[in-house]
Amino acid sequence: RKKRGHGLSGVSSFLNHFERTTPPQRKINPTPKSLRETKRKTAAVENEGKLAPLIEAYRAEQSSSGGEFTNGMNCYNTLFVGRLAYEVTERKLLREMESYGPVKDLKLITDCKTGKSRGYAFVEYEKEDDMKRAFRAADGMRLEGRAIVVDVERGHTVPNWLPRKFGGGLGGTR
Repeated sequence: RKKRGHGLSGVSSFLNHFERTTPPQRKINPTPKSLRETKRKTAAVENEGKLAPLIEAYRAEQSSSGGEFTNGMNCYNTLFVGRLAYEVTERKLLREMESYGPVKDLKLITDCKTGKSRGYAFVEYEKEDDMKRAFRAADGMRLEGRAIVVDVERGHTVPNWLPRKFGGGLGGTR
């Protein structure tokens, strides 16, 4: 035998017992990912604010130099040579770079305190054509067992270029 239950009825008769106000706003808790993102964005804005006057001073100094370094090197004839082995001397580098044309000046950057090589140098050629030839041919050349990187001097020659300390630079390996 089946039991018979009460019949179902609508809820419209109880509608007047409900409140007519809007429900309160739901509180949304931020996720850890969104918290990290907002923190990163605020730090980036603060950093840009700190760097702005330094960048302006850097740009003013670069525009006033007129393509000349403070030591008299012409930046349009200057080549950056990086990833040098620390054993490479100015004489060895000069011998390799002179194969592309006459070198006017060569500056192997060294540590002030220890006098050891920092692993990069600037080579100034007498003619811009020689610098371009060296730029094309010497990139990836092996010197003392290491492949070197050759690039133009970007600080004075490329507009709107910033060094890495101001958030620019090439970084990595190009």
